[in-house]
Amino acid sequence: MSRKVVTYVRVSTEEQAEHGYSIDVQKQVLIDYAAGHDLDVVEVFIESESAFKPGRPEFARMVEFLEEHKEVTAVLVYKIDRISRNMSDYATLVEKMGLEIVSATEQLPANATGRLMGDMQAAFSRYFSAQLSERVRDAMVAKAKKGEYPGWAPIGYRNDKLKRTIVVDPEMAPIIRELFETYASEDLSLSELVKWAKKRGLKTLRGGVVSKSSIHRILTNPFYAAIVQWGEVTAEGVHPPIVSRYLFDRVQEKLCGKGHRQTKQHFPFRGLLVCGYCGCRITASLEKGKYIYYHCTHGRGQCPQPYIRQEALAQRLMSIVDNVRVPQQVVEQLMEQIYKSEAKREERLKAQRESLQSQADEIGRRRDQAYVDRLGGVITDERWKKLDEEWGRQQESILASIQRIDEALHSTADRDAKVAFELLDRATELYSSQSADEQAEALRILVSNCKLKGKELEPNYRKPFDLMAYGVKTGNWYPREDSNL
Repeated sequence: MSRKVVTYVRVSTEEQAEHGYSIDVQKQVLIDYAAGHDLDVVEVFIESESAFKPGRPEFARMVEFLEEHKEVTAVLVYKIDRISRNMSDYATLVEKMGLEIVSATEQLPANATGRLMGDMQAAFSRYFSAQLSERVRDAMVAKAKKGEYPGWAPIGYRNDKLKRTIVVDPEMAPIIRELFETYASEDLSLSELVKWAKKRGLKTLRGGVVSKSSIHRILTNPFYAAIVQWGEVTAEGVHPPIVSRYLFDRVQEKLCGKGHRQTKQHFPFRGLLVCGYCGCRITASLEKGKYIYYHCTHGRGQCPQPYIRQEALAQRLMSIVDNVRVPQQVVEQLMEQIYKSEAKREERLKAQRESLQSQADEIGRRRDQAYVDRLGGVITDERWKKLDEEWGRQQESILASIQRIDEALHSTADRDAKVAFELLDRATELYSSQSADEQAEALRILVSNCKLKGKELEPNYRKPFDLMAYGVKTGNWYPREDSNL
């Protein structure tokens, strides 16, 4: 009578396949062995996991199968190390379940000597696996000591498999750099940074949305400053940095400061300026406990931009307000043009409204007639329903357009423009009398991302203040009449 067995086939890496351990090779050897030794194979289990640690899914399924089928007395394998390289799994089969491990390629006698040889081979397999793991760990540590990161590159970098190096990801690296600069220069929480990162398109290595924990890991990872940390090893990385050491250290100080519940220092003009030398953000710091200085974040390394006191910066920023003060004579000319333009706009909108209302009325008449035709049996209910739905959608769309025109007709563009010009005429006076916070709020309405190079300012006006600044600077108030209006 044939002896019932199960076969267990395992390949953990592509390298094993190259050395003759592929799944197909093992299966064929086991089939031939079973046929030549009168073994009845009742089930085949195929694993693609390392045998070094317990917890393999197919091995667990095989154990469940063997517990239910007591008629099976042995497990047929290609080699002993295919079934296990940890003594726990080996003991489960041999000691706990009383099964025999049959090796198709290792001639082990079916007696106590063979049992001892099998135990010894399992132990040696465990030893070789542990030794291999130690060698891998040692190789990784040696690589880290040379400044070469032995793992997968974080977001912002990529592993170049051909050159076996880590290179900068041109798509994500600029966003990572801006993330460090933003956190260093603005008062944003990690939750706010998550929203910021989502808008900028920052994604995880798998293309997912970054979380608070992901943001924190990025901001605390010295790899971005070209520092390799692997276990207890810290070394100068050979990969290019995305942020400077100075910027990385500033971010760590800020993170630690928040952890110790320090009082948050408020810097009103922070986030308003960028460095004219290197393009990094202009941030601020408190010196000697009472003086606020603004300076470059040094996100791309050393920068010649000098420090500037808040009071001096506020004075220089006043020029931004001065540059949009429109002369009274020009205001009168512009208002005249605005009044004329508003009159033409109102006339055009009324004509559009009248045309749309005629269309809506015509559709209403069609719907009423179709209903009459349905009652008189001229058209079927199905036909009437289809027509009524289609005309209903058209009528709703037209009525929505009429509502938008009515809102536009009630707008006060001319009055709003007059008030705005009056405020701009007094802007410098108002700016001088305000607090730094109020000054910063007003400036954010006028400009964004102004460049500060040395002591010189290059404003980047928002619309429509860019047109006003252009008129003040050139004296040409009508280069593009439609745009100015």
